Amino acid sequence: MRRLASMKSLTFCFITFIAVILFFSYNVVPVSAGEPSLIEVFNHLGFTNVAETTVGTFPAGTYTITLYAEFAGYHNENELSYYEVNTTTYNLLFAGPEGGFGYVSPPIVKKFTVAKEFGLSMFTPELHRYFTQNYLNPDGQIHSKVYRNLDDPKMFLIGFENLYEAGDRDYQDIVFSIRADPLPVGGIEVALQESATKTQLTCYTILLSMFVATISVTRRKREY
Repeated sequence: MRRLASMKSLTFCFITFIAVILFFSYNVVPVSAGEPSLIEVFNHLGFTNVAETTVGTFPAGTYTITLYAEFAGYHNENELSYYEVNTTTYNLLFAGPEGGFGYVSPPIVKKFTVAKEFGLSMFTPELHRYFTQNYLNPDGQIHSKVYRNLDDPKMFLIGFENLYEAGDRDYQDIVFSIRADPLPVGGIEVALQESATKTQLTCYTILLSMFVATISVTRRKREY
């Protein structure tokens, strides 16, 4: 009887063990063991001269955004948006299905224009939203890393961590860049033309004043 009870106990333990293995096999978000680090992603993309920053927001303007990689189990569901600072309106930039697991080839390039200072935000299927303004994150953890491309200072390279409590802190669940577009050439020309016009008017005013003063002095000399 003792032997039978022991066998039943072992069988129960074995079945429980198998059930646990199967549960985690089907319910844990899949992650590749061979995933590169964020810096390795940058190096692979050719960005070898970068520096981490504390930047969390960006000035108003027109930007080019480029999606390079998604090393995340939620790659088909994560969403990337921008928002104006101190608002809760999120403007979608990339939906999950646009990318894919691993490097995005070719990278996806878009443009967007923001009238005010803005930040960037990731929304996950766990219903959490994370920010480049890390103090806004619901778990109080750092979920984004922002690097400046020292070879092109107008470009920032950004990586997000998409798991609550910052997961494995690899920050390559979505990797992208934003780059401020230059001002329109016409706008610069207009500004220069306006400046030149003002300078010319000033010169004409001075010359006219000198001419009037000269005539006045000449008349006085003739009177004497």
